[in-house]
Amino acid sequence: MLEEKKTPQLTTGMHPFTDHFRREMETMMSRFFGGPTTFQPMDTAAQRTGFPSLDMTGAISPAVDINETDAEIVLTAELPGLGEDDVDIEIKDRRLTLCGQKKIEYDDNSNLYVSERSYGSFVRAMTLPETVDIEKITAEFDKGVLHIKMPKTEPRDPSRKITVSSK
Repeated sequence: MLEEKKTPQLTTGMHPFTDHFRREMETMMSRFFGGPTTFQPMDTAAQRTGFPSLDMTGAISPAVDINETDAEIVLTAELPGLGEDDVDIEIKDRRLTLCGQKKIEYDDNSNLYVSERSYGSFVRAMTLPETVDIEKITAEFDKGVLHIKMPKTEPRDPSRKITVSSK
């Protein structure tokens, strides 16, 4: 009796996990080597899972919206269960970084049977355009939603004339 060789599903790309993995790898490689990205950007964590604050791994990855008007850019992040003391915002080299941690809270005297909520630390970062006035950025928490307002200014012209002197 002849053994039938089975083709692994990894090579076919028909399995949802392997297809997702293949797309992620191709996107990452094309970004790294500067080539065109074959696939469209991945949908948001909220679209993939139905839970705005959950990543596919269960790790926290806050869902964010970024809106721009003529006067400002506003980043809105959903951070349910967190307060202003749980979140750090830093700007370094025109890169805004939002990080924090959601700690598990339960009573040691009770029995935890089900835990579907996500806990842990998170980091989100974005490079700010030259039009953002980093000295005037403000942040405000309102009912688990963080609003970071980044006023815009006229871009500075980095060019200048240098006078040549003689010795």
